[in-house]
Amino acid sequence: MAKEKPFVKASTGDGQYKYLETSILSSSPEELIVKCMDIAILFAKKGLEKIRTGGASYATMDIAGISDALIRSQNALTLLMGSLNFEIGGDLAQNLFRLYEWWHHELVMANMEKQSARIETILPHMVTMRETWAEAVRKFRLERRQQRDTSALAGLSA
Repeated sequence: MAKEKPFVKASTGDGQYKYLETSILSSSPEELIVKCMDIAILFAKKGLEKIRTGGASYATMDIAGISDALIRSQNALTLLMGSLNFEIGGDLAQNLFRLYEWWHHELVMANMEKQSARIETILPHMVTMRETWAEAVRKFRLERRQQRDTSALAGLSA
């Protein structure tokens, strides 16, 4: 039985899938959050592009392509919702869940209506959140590196 590849088109070559798989498997938990945001944004943009290029008529729209792209974006958001730890995160985790849930709902509705407005509304928020997560990861790495350097220096002076 073939592996499930939820974010990679079936036509994607095995080399590209292996690259994506390796990238995901070698990522830290905090890097995975940024990658999920990247995937959610990428496929929301693809869905938006397909809606816009299809025109106002269902007859000219790539219905399957729109649906595929928006469902992939929804899947990435579902992963983000599932990654939240409400015991540790408290109100922050609750608020992130509500935000991800709103984005997910808007993508579901955009998929049903084949209208771009909902995606256009949430996309800037998704991009801002992705930038925020990326900055948090950079700061976390810097702090961790500084702690290791401090520990190493303390070990040398002992």
